[in-house]
Amino acid sequence: MQLAADTVAALKANACEVLRPDSGSPLLLLCEHAGNLVPAPWRNLGLAPEFLETHYGYDPGVDRLTRALSQHLEAPAVIARYSRIFLDYNRFASDWDHMRPDLGGIPVPGNLNVNEAERALRRSIAVEPLDMAITGLTARRKAVVSVHSFTPVMGGHHRPVDIGILWREDSSFVRQTLAGLKARGDELGLRTGDNEPYDWRAVVAYSLQAHALDLGLPCFYLEVNNALFSNPEKSEKVALLLADVMRAAVA
Repeated sequence: MQLAADTVAALKANACEVLRPDSGSPLLLLCEHAGNLVPAPWRNLGLAPEFLETHYGYDPGVDRLTRALSQHLEAPAVIARYSRIFLDYNRFASDWDHMRPDLGGIPVPGNLNVNEAERALRRSIAVEPLDMAITGLTARRKAVVSVHSFTPVMGGHHRPVDIGILWREDSSFVRQTLAGLKARGDELGLRTGDNEPYDWRAVVAYSLQAHALDLGLPCFYLEVNNALFSNPEKSEKVALLLADVMRAAVA
């Protein structure tokens, strides 16, 4: 695929939104799976639009949660707009699901036989703008948190957590956050998972490796059960609790 230079520039400009870039907060928030857009030239990758509304297309609820956390913490946040089916920013370029060819066995026509030129084009549109935005915000930070959501049931298995803290390298920030959530989670009936429902130590993930661990910054992936977002009042209470706990942990 070949696109005019001005089209590429416009698509790159739409790749992410940066909240509170001038904040002096010690925390930086990332939200790599907030959006479910596919750039128009790719025509939804040949998929029916409803597929983009599923968890395959994005992490439901995390856009609003990240904005709430950014507000409560007065912290900068980088929010990605493009669907992870188009390109998953939280995967390395060599990973099979960086541009995944199927959705649990359902082919993604636009991701089959992607040549190197198109891979480079997609990365220039959906990776480079986020890399630049995040890199410009890390210098003054003490910790980085990447915000995600997960489905309460996967493969028939009911996941026994509501909030998961996924970490790869131990730190006081991780320990204090876990301790705070376990101590206060009962306020909202929340079950806290330590490297659950996923264990980051058993997998690889790009964003926090590149923008936190490689820089010596403590970090974790925050995973929230997306069932919590069905109740706006409770989801706001969850956001306030998370903000309180993370503020205390980074201090």
